[in-house]
Amino acid sequence: MTNVRTENDSGRVVTGKNRILKALTSTGGVVFMLLIVQFLTGVALAFYYVPSIDHAHTTVSFIEKVLSSGSWIRSLHHHGSQWLPLFVFLHLIRLLSLEAYRYRKTQWVGAVVLLALVMAAGATGYSLAWDARAFFSTRVAEGLLAGLPFVGRIARLWLLGGDDISTLTLSRFFALHVFVTPFLILGVIGWRLIRQSSQNVHWSHLSPNAISAAIAFVALSLWSLKFPAPLGPSISAVTADYLPRPGAQFLWLYQSLKYVPGGLGSIVGVVIPGLVVLILLVVPWLDRGFVTRFSTQPQRLIASLLLAVVAAWVLTMTMTSYLSDRRDPRIRQQLARQEADERTFRSTPFQPAGLQLSDVPQTQGIAPPPYLRLCANCHGEQGQGGSQGKLRFPPLAGVASKPRRTVEDIINLLNDPTAYGLEPPMRSFATKLTEEEKREIAKWVVKLK
Repeated sequence: MTNVRTENDSGRVVTGKNRILKALTSTGGVVFMLLIVQFLTGVALAFYYVPSIDHAHTTVSFIEKVLSSGSWIRSLHHHGSQWLPLFVFLHLIRLLSLEAYRYRKTQWVGAVVLLALVMAAGATGYSLAWDARAFFSTRVAEGLLAGLPFVGRIARLWLLGGDDISTLTLSRFFALHVFVTPFLILGVIGWRLIRQSSQNVHWSHLSPNAISAAIAFVALSLWSLKFPAPLGPSISAVTADYLPRPGAQFLWLYQSLKYVPGGLGSIVGVVIPGLVVLILLVVPWLDRGFVTRFSTQPQRLIASLLLAVVAAWVLTMTMTSYLSDRRDPRIRQQLARQEADERTFRSTPFQPAGLQLSDVPQTQGIAPPPYLRLCANCHGEQGQGGSQGKLRFPPLAGVASKPRRTVEDIINLLNDPTAYGLEPPMRSFATKLTEEEKREIAKWVVKLK
């Protein structure tokens, strides 16, 4: 009986090879095509992009409005980043149906790692446009890391490059998106190709792969032509009623965070997805020991259950987010206004950042550059006040009429807010602004009426 079973298992391995090589044509080829599109368009965009909070939005605007085919290239990159995790997930489901976790462990592990890496690439790349959506998504990432047990504080400081969001933060995201994650993805692909090179793959197996990749590329190209990548207002121009919405691949997380207390956000957004990836990675080795007592096919059971739960979670939260926005008339109208504003922005000529706001007389009510850079995110571009999630920031108009709010007081307040009874999220700007910049802000604030 033992010999017969061994022969059957061996025969199944041989049959499994052919089945897997044929079945991977529909998903593997599309994934490979999308990765190539991401690499090529990413390189093209990197030639013009400047990872600085003062210039990032301007350079993206230049790509959209001036660069030949720039809008289409950026749209390919944007939509490709949303399609990629979907097709990698479908690829993983296909591998599950073929029991690749038993007969092709390299493909299974590679697909799981690839899914984690493309999600990380999407998260880091989303902040690079540095529009209002990018800023708020960076705030979410900051909060998720800060809430991690034991390592939260250090992880947050490392990601931001300091105590608050700055050009160092954007540089970190740029380095992770352009250098680290592509290098790791190339490593995974190279590892899989090396392992598969010894399996005598016939070129006839690649023909359906190429066809599916070509069809998907045509669909992606047409989709990118019809739906340009979003580009919201710059941080300095955002108003308090702006509603930031993340990309489609992160709507599930955005919606999920609404249902959990702030302290549990890191568990839902980081810890649980990390555990799911870890369990999927070790699935090929879960066919032994006490696990077999609960099921004759523990690997298939565990992998199927996890993938089904993830799919249900993501689909439910994504649809809930879309439906809740459509059902609320105020939110629906605001999102429609934002879309109209983006269309108007695209139709206006590109404005280079040659004229500095400091060159404009302050009597015109234009806020000075240091205020726009560090204060407008919370208090509004013209000091009208603002909000971030549940936080509300007061308007600055009429500040000069309050006690201890002269120009010198405001300068001292910027250095040490606690001395004036202000608590976090108001922070000290003692080391973030020069004395001249503090005085420029203070003089402008006391003139607000």
